[in-house]
Amino acid sequence: MPSRGISWPTLADVPQHWRVAALVSLVSGVAYLVRTDVAVAQERMVPALGITMAGMGAITAWGFQLPYALFQIPAGMWGERVGARVALAVALAGCAVASLLTAGLPADGSVALLSATRVLLGISQALVFPVAAMAVQQYVPADGRVRATALFIATSACGAAVAPLLMAPVMERFSWRAVFALSSVIAIVTALGWVTLMPRGVPPSATSRTALAGSMWPELRELLRDSRLRRLSTAYLLHSAVYFVFLFWFFRYLIEGRGFTILDSGFWGSLPSIAGIAMVPVIGLATDRLGRRIGLSRARRRVAMACLLSAAGFVIAGAVLPSAVFAVLALSLSSGSINGAEAPFFTTATSIGAERGAGTAAGVLNFMGNLGGVMSIWLVPLMSSAWGWHVTLMFWSGVCVLAAGLWLTVDADEPGSVKQGMLATP
Repeated sequence: MPSRGISWPTLADVPQHWRVAALVSLVSGVAYLVRTDVAVAQERMVPALGITMAGMGAITAWGFQLPYALFQIPAGMWGERVGARVALAVALAGCAVASLLTAGLPADGSVALLSATRVLLGISQALVFPVAAMAVQQYVPADGRVRATALFIATSACGAAVAPLLMAPVMERFSWRAVFALSSVIAIVTALGWVTLMPRGVPPSATSRTALAGSMWPELRELLRDSRLRRLSTAYLLHSAVYFVFLFWFFRYLIEGRGFTILDSGFWGSLPSIAGIAMVPVIGLATDRLGRRIGLSRARRRVAMACLLSAAGFVIAGAVLPSAVFAVLALSLSSGSINGAEAPFFTTATSIGAERGAGTAAGVLNFMGNLGGVMSIWLVPLMSSAWGWHVTLMFWSGVCVLAAGLWLTVDADEPGSVKQGMLATP
């Protein structure tokens, strides 16, 4: 008589759309780990290479963030052409090469070479969010897209959280160069896993007319004329300006503004990202459930506004609280709220662009968002030097409120939005 063994679930038992969501999430997490490592390494890299902190801010803003922003739309369009499997493999390979070159920077002439590696990293990373959002639009049913998008946003926060925890001890034990070498290895290993496990092609029902057309420029022009996408993207510019304050300068704020050591900052600097990891999936699940009651588009707008207004309140609390620990906790909740608004932004953009190219629409959105990143990365060190961290944080709280107000101008019932009860089928 044959023995009855335990039948363990396999990869084939998981629905394809959730397998894709999990793989996309892995890629976004690693991408954010790679892009965040410089925030830790710069504490030792900047003096070693003879660069000022303001100079590093300029290199990050104009060398990484600006190319990253400028390539969002071309990245989304190219992702529509070649598919997510190829596009994200290329993104990870580019990240690995950029990190390896950064690890080998010479002491002389390092400013120009560092700028070049940041440009390569920015172009490579530009593929990640537009293509990930496109993959969710193509594979995941409409009433599960906020959850799926929230999953890859949460893992990007996980990557940003792991970076200080992993890289600060590596830098202390070895050197700042080891930080970038390790990032390169992680990116290559992830690329190999992604190519092996990601399905080829897309479901036939998800192939947009844009991907089949001879030219994608008419669809891009049509998207840029859509007032809903323009207003949404303006709100995202403001939202992302605040987000990048946390992503690039929170580690520095803990040292300058609150007197933490480098190792202590490695732990406390991870809390904003940990808050995002915890809050974003819950917010995504709640948004999809609310969408079944009041309509998907209305739910996404209300949740995004609630997140932005909460973020503004927590920033004010973090600026005024005398206790360093409670201030960091408040700012971490603010960062988690900012992260929580990401999924409604991206799912609304890809819904607007579903028939004209979801990847391109996400690229337009993220292009505007990263212009906000260029602005805040460049401005924060100047503002903190001139005003101090207290006033600087209050300023960015006001930016959150303005972004929430702009969501009121995105009419959930305009043609092209996802209506109540009109859910896509798997």
